[in-house]
Amino acid sequence: MAISHLERQRLRAGLEMAVVVTTVLEYGAFFQLLVPITPPDRLHAAGVDAQNEVFADSVGWDDIANQVRTIYGDLPASDRTNTVIVSAYYGIPGALHVFGNPDVLPEAVSPQLSDFYWLPNSLAATDALMVDYQPSDVAWMCTSAKLIAHLSVPYDVQGLEQGAPVTFCQLKAPIQAIWGQLRNFS
Repeated sequence: MAISHLERQRLRAGLEMAVVVTTVLEYGAFFQLLVPITPPDRLHAAGVDAQNEVFADSVGWDDIANQVRTIYGDLPASDRTNTVIVSAYYGIPGALHVFGNPDVLPEAVSPQLSDFYWLPNSLAATDALMVDYQPSDVAWMCTSAKLIAHLSVPYDVQGLEQGAPVTFCQLKAPIQAIWGQLRNFS
């Protein structure tokens, strides 16, 4: 806008051209970070997972959903009956909502950011599959907390879910009663 008010025609044209060229160069420099053009199997090798957390955390959602489904399916039937999946980060519930099977998996929730406010009131769980929580992190809310698996993101992409512990927890109280203490606004 300021350039358009210049009275010297040549100066204004030169500055307009400089703005256009600068914008194109800037877009070119950040294109790799703004648009997912790197195939998932090359993200780690190209270092994009270290540069852009959003890309790293969205790789392998179908694999993560399959792993969680397998972990849940391997629980004894008595433990699966009243289990909820609680993830420290909203990526796991997102992956399960997109790639999971609602007929097979229980409710998946996260106390991170605005997901904290979406805990269903009718959720009746006596057990929880806690993703990205070590047993020592949840001992205060469990009568029993046992580490049962670690998640693995394909292609060695270093996102939040890479190596995330999965802990089975028998809850001391209903999930609604302890939910406030799990809140994570980071």
